Parts: sequence; C-alpha cells; structure tokens
Amino acid sequence: MSQVTWQTLTDFHDAPGTCGVYQYWSGKKLLYIGKAVNIKARLASHAQNARLDAKEAMIVAADTIRYTTTDTEFKALLLESELIRQLRPPHNRVWKDDKSYLYIIINMADPFPRPHFARAHDLPHVNYNVRVKEDLPPGRLFGPFPNAKIAEEVLRAIRRLIPFCMTKNIGARACFYSHLGLCNPCPSVVIKPLTMNHELLTIQYRHQIRQVIKILEGNVKPVIKDLTKQIQSASDTQDFETALELRTKIERFTHFISSHSFTDRHFSYNNASEKLSSLESILGVRPLGRIECYDASNSALFDSTVSLVVMTDGLLDHGQYRRFKIKNPRARSDFDRLDEAMTRRLKNTTWPHPDLIVIDGGVPQLRRLQRIFDKFILSTAEGPPLYIGLAKHPDRLVSLQGQSLKVASDHPGLGLLKQLRDEAHRFANSYRKILEKKRTKPVLSEAEGI
Repeated sequence: MSQVTWQTLTDFHDAPGTCGVYQYWSGKKLLYIGKAVNIKARLASHAQNARLDAKEAMIVAADTIRYTTTDTEFKALLLESELIRQLRPPHNRVWKDDKSYLYIIINMADPFPRPHFARAHDLPHVNYNVRVKEDLPPGRLFGPFPNAKIAEEVLRAIRRLIPFCMTKNIGARACFYSHLGLCNPCPSVVIKPLTMNHELLTIQYRHQIRQVIKILEGNVKPVIKDLTKQIQSASDTQDFETALELRTKIERFTHFISSHSFTDRHFSYNNASEKLSSLESILGVRPLGRIECYDASNSALFDSTVSLVVMTDGLLDHGQYRRFKIKNPRARSDFDRLDEAMTRRLKNTTWPHPDLIVIDGGVPQLRRLQRIFDKFILSTAEGPPLYIGLAKHPDRLVSLQGQSLKVASDHPGLGLLKQLRDEAHRFANSYRKILEKKRTKPVLSEAEGI
C-alpha cells in the first residue's frame, strides 16, 4: 500500500462523511482499526453501540481517533487488512479466532505463482510483511479478510480483469478456466518444453501476477493505466475485438470496486446506513427513508413493462416491489411507458410516501415526466418527493432542471443508486420474460408435434 497520510481528531462529529480507514488510540496504544464507507456515520454507530456493548465502550473510550480517506471501499478493505495484520490491535476480533478468517497467499518462488487461500494455522513460515521487489521475497500474504465470501469475491473480480491460474497442480492439458479466459496463459500449456514462445508466455504470466499483487496492495490505477495502453495498442493494429474485450473488463472491474459492498454480514445494516448518509449529503435531503426507482422494458414492442423497486433505509425492500404491465397500445417508447406507470403510481395514495424517486434515464425522461410530477404532487405532511434521473455513459445524476450533479464515479451514494437501478433493470426484464412466455405458450401448443 502506498504512503498513507493520517488525520487526527478527538470528536467523531468532525470526521468526514467519506470512505476510508480509522483507528482508535488510547495514548500511544492502538486499540482498534476499522474501515467504513462513511467514516463519520461508522464512528457515530460505534458511539451508539457503546451504550449496550461493553467491548464497544472500551473502544469508544479512546482519547484519539485517526483516519485516512480512500477512493473506494475496495481500497479501504485492503488497507484495513494490511494494518490489522501488521499492528494486531487488541480489540480487532480477527486475532481471537483465526479459524474464521482467510488470507490470500502468492508464492513468488513458484515458476508460475498461483494465488490461493489459507487459514492462519496453515501459513508457512515466510516473511510476508516485506514488500515484493521484482520476484523476491518468495511469498506474499494479503488479509485477513472478514470471511471466505469476501476473500473469494476479491479474487474472482481481479481474475476477470487479470487472468491467472488457481489450480493446485499443473496438469498435462489446458484447464477448464483457460477456455473461459480466466487462466491465460495457462501454465499447463506453457510448461510444456515444446510450447512456442515458452519464455515469453512465462514472462507474461509473471507480469500478470505482479499486476494482481499491485491490486491487492491497493495500487489499482497503475494496472488500469497499463491495460488502457493495451487497448490503444490493439486499436492501432485494428484488433478491435481485443480492445473491446479489455475495455469491458476495465468497466466491470471499476464498477465492482466502486459499488460493491465488502462488509461482513453482521454489519450490513451499518454499511447501508453509511452509503445512505453519503447519498443524503450529495442531494442535500434527509432523511431518505423510502427511495423508489423505475425502469422500462419491452421486447419488439410487445410485453411492455415498467418496474418499481424500493429501498428502505438504504436496503432493498423486496416486499415493496411493484410491476406495471403497460395497458396503452400506443405506448411505443420508454417515455410513454414511464408516463403511464408513473401516472398510475402517483394516483395510488395507499402506498407509502417516497422521499426520492429515481428514473433510469437522463434529462429527456425527466422532462417528459415533468407534467405528471406537477399534476400529482404528493401533498402530504412529508411534502413532495425529490425527483432525479440516473443517466448512463458515464453514470451521473441529473435534476429536473437539466443540471448534472457533480459526483465522483466511485462515490458511495452514487453506488447505492446504481445498485438500485441495476435491480430495477433486472426486475423489469424478469417480468417481461414472464409475459413473453405466457404470450408464446398458446402458439407453441397449437404447432404440429408439440
């Protein structure tokens, strides 16, 4: 991990509402290290839990809090794990039961280093805390990770960006994952003495492993920059297929590290609360108890649907989901479909009042719906909801006035809305497919031989 700059404070109210890692100190003794999507919200959560939990009370009794901000929760996770491993704070439960925590090991002494998982009691006696320089020392250790799921998610995401081998024993033929592009070049093929470009492929594989190490150290930007150069090189040679594949990989990985939650299931609510607080900060509205998101879907102008998904207190509320089958046969565009669905929703006053309505789209969609918003203002004690659009390429928030809100692509609040939009898209498509099956089933039953 690159050089970290720490800020000091004595009152958690002065902490920033951004992503990062924090430490509780009592004098010169480090008590606890944690990560947060919203540092201020997480410190406030510790203070609240201290009223009921004696362990939390011991942590909060610290006289100094130090924190450092990070671009994403992914980097915060890696920095937190590295600091816990090196400093071993007494109140981090990681060191009380190593059987519940996983590490990622990469043995650089192997001709084809392969990341794998290990428990604390299975770790070989290697100095893992020394930074890798070229191919030395022989081993690297990353972690501990809160649970196996998070450790697996991290490696799975990196592997989709930078392929590498994870098999224990190199075989005589290319492995299954090489056919999926997740192990390339495959050591089982490269290790054969008659393989063409044997040395070049070996160098390429080790270079990719060093890129994996950089990501696990939190140095994501140099890797993305290197891959971007590869895209340019592929474009210059008119290898557009390779360029498109690399660009897609970068986009998926960037989306993963900017919006994915790397939080232990026991703290899922706290994590959602932090992201919600971040969203409230950028919108200038609080509290956002109920957020509704709408997305339209159709298949060749048939089976038009609009989905309504709901987030309550920062968590997806599946019981509040609704779906609209578009009834107007003249609804030929997403504008028309959203128009009908929004009209039907706002007429229904029996449903809970939304604090925020999000439309999957930009200024054109919002302007089309403007007259409906004006006509059906929810004149309740809570007041009218806030309406925003979530446009794509790049993802950005837009207002009814056509203004784009300046929000970083990796902002936790934006990530929360992107999660909601993706869920609305999934829910709309699943309902459309159900209607599609119902429409085509009678036709198939009448066909000869069926």
